[in-house]
Amino acid sequence: MMTSNEQKQSNEAPTPELPDELVSDILTRLPVKSLLRFKCISKAWCATISDPSFIRRHLKMSAACRWEQNPPFLITRHSLDYDGKGDIGFCQWQQGTSEAWLVHSRDCTSYFNLVLFFPHCDGLVLVPTDTTAYLFNPATRDIVTLPESSHGIVPPSLRPIGFGHDLRSGMYKVVQFFLRSRDDEFYNGVEVCTVGDPAPPQWREIMADRWYTADPWVTAQSVNGGVYWIVHVDNYTGLEPHPRCLLRFGLDDEALSHIHLPSELSDPEDDDNNVDKSFKLSVLQGELCLTAYRARGHRLMVVWALVEDEASFVWEPRHTLNGMDPCHPIAFLPGTLLLWFYGKLCIYDLRSRELTNVCDFSWLRYRSHGSGELEPAWNSLPFFDVIPYTESLVPVGAHPA
Repeated sequence: MMTSNEQKQSNEAPTPELPDELVSDILTRLPVKSLLRFKCISKAWCATISDPSFIRRHLKMSAACRWEQNPPFLITRHSLDYDGKGDIGFCQWQQGTSEAWLVHSRDCTSYFNLVLFFPHCDGLVLVPTDTTAYLFNPATRDIVTLPESSHGIVPPSLRPIGFGHDLRSGMYKVVQFFLRSRDDEFYNGVEVCTVGDPAPPQWREIMADRWYTADPWVTAQSVNGGVYWIVHVDNYTGLEPHPRCLLRFGLDDEALSHIHLPSELSDPEDDDNNVDKSFKLSVLQGELCLTAYRARGHRLMVVWALVEDEASFVWEPRHTLNGMDPCHPIAFLPGTLLLWFYGKLCIYDLRSRELTNVCDFSWLRYRSHGSGELEPAWNSLPFFDVIPYTESLVPVGAHPA
């Protein structure tokens, strides 16, 4: 005869268990902060969340969903102490809000005075300073300090540098140019540092020859297994002729090639007449885009997209903006372009051709998690930038800074 407690237990339905595939699918839709906490629930969950295939699926889901509502942006900033010790921080901001949240801040062990740009890919941000270079994942708060290069006469912040994802090996690679002087002439070289390997990162020299120099003042962009720069207008390598083109570094074969700019941008009369022209690179909707600003009679800005046509590349005009000052498109939203005007973020309506100010970042303030007190953010900061942000679990390496 069963007791009342035994009878009650026998009548209870067994607790249903979700299939592992469904659990994994649910987890891919969660933010990184939650996933990092869930790794402590069990060894099975930790193994699932740490699995490279799960990390890629989570990244794909995060990238696909980030523009469905108010898109997130990462505000990259740095500040200096009086003794030159640097602080690098990342704040997350969403359109339509008046506050930005501090995601991660790091006091760097080395001293630096300058940070010019922030190349980014798959939620990772490269921070080259004038003393060394760092690779951050702000969402996981991981950081790796890249080793010093034995080459070069130009500090890292003035040396063309970029990074991206090698689709063949699945690894991330940092690529930089260096200069050496030989027989009173300058020679270019290229070196690569693979991050995420079990072994400590090291630079590998893969090319030491004359080549066109990339413009260090234009942030490199990475898309579809390649890193792209604009050729520097000052041709001090002695190569002739000096074409107007992009440099492309293939991350799989580690080969350098050049892609000519649209023929409409190669008017020799512009050079003779000192026509003001400037170029910016962006990745919009998964395409490498070139923004060309030209001031001759009237101000004109055209956004071109680079389309791969079998074994070649073709430029296709995407958008034309009239009467615009130089700016940098950083995101494409339905029917609009999001433009960065050196301290201001604006929306350009492609149909009505109206420009609307979204946020003046000189007045933006940020609040650290857990702090109920607002603090001024930009009053004492010499430099910051705004980049589209896709948070990810992608590791930067097992070696601390």
